[in-house]
Amino acid sequence: MPPWAISSDLKLRIPVLRHVQGLSIKQICEVLGMRKSLVYQTLQLYDKLADTNSNSRKLGRRRSLNYEDINYIKSHYYLHSSVFLDELQSQLLLRRHVKISLSTLFRTLWRLGITRKKVSRHALERNDENALHS
Repeated sequence: MPPWAISSDLKLRIPVLRHVQGLSIKQICEVLGMRKSLVYQTLQLYDKLADTNSNSRKLGRRRSLNYEDINYIKSHYYLHSSVFLDELQSQLLLRRHVKISLSTLFRTLWRLGITRKKVSRHALERNDENALHS
């Protein structure tokens, strides 16, 4: 099949099938009914033109916590501001079925702006309130 007979929207599916869905070149050829050379040419052109900003690629490992997990941590902190890290870790496992290390939890809290100083201040305020009521 000549390259000019292939529609552009069909050619745009090639990088998606390769990079997103992880199909091999042979599988792409079978699915789209194209020659191998056209698939290679399209992928080469995509790699050359598609990503002009080298900073747009994500570096490092995938995050252990998703958006809902982080929202749970925030809401749990605001309800129980003087919670210990191991208690929060066990609550994440119990409620969200997420197993993370204490260091990951600490770094997440730090990224959220929740520091030991803030937690200590809330704990002191709670102690002062308990002392007044006793």
